[in-house]
Amino acid sequence: MPHDRLTETDPPTEIVGDFWEYPLAFGDTLSSHEWVPLHINRLLTSRFVARALAENRRADIGTALLLWCEAFRQDPAGTLPDDDLELARLAGYGADLESWRAAREGALYGWRETHISNQEEAPGNRRLGHVMIAGIARDMHRRKRGRDQARTEGSKAMARTRVRRKLVEIKCGRAAESPDVVNEIAEWLGQRDLFITSDNVRAAFEATRGGPKVVQLT
Repeated sequence: MPHDRLTETDPPTEIVGDFWEYPLAFGDTLSSHEWVPLHINRLLTSRFVARALAENRRADIGTALLLWCEAFRQDPAGTLPDDDLELARLAGYGADLESWRAAREGALYGWRETHISNQEEAPGNRRLGHVMIAGIARDMHRRKRGRDQARTEGSKAMARTRVRRKLVEIKCGRAAESPDVVNEIAEWLGQRDLFITSDNVRAAFEATRGGPKVVQLT
């Protein structure tokens, strides 16, 4: 019998008895993320696939894959709702609860109840987790967060460059040479969702460095 490589992997967080703290919280999603890795060797050599084939329940494999894909689109990423109505819909059964319940045990092989750290924010939203899926979701969320941070830093750097140019245009060359002044102006404009125009940079400069003088923004 093949090893259960879908569930015997090291969990991303410690499991103590029936208690498993999921590695992601509500709000940790993979929104706008189009792909995740599929560990084909682990899947093909797993007890799950071996049992499904031996019991002539090949459909369980397809249903499980649908649920895995749906899990990565959930909140938190990698979880499923512990609710048959929702699970039937996600698995493609629609309102056919009878057919879903017949497939449930096989399709949810390796899934178990998990605790979300900020569960109090959604007390009625019980979630199911899978050790392998949770590990993938955690890793992909870290990568997504890193990309988001890099994108944000890139946008801030571009804003500082534009502020510096506008300061030179409005004859504030000395201010343009000060990273602190440039950063403060860029943040002031960003907080107010203002375009980086000459007039707005002048207003930001006077507001942050020159006191309470009021200037009409454009």
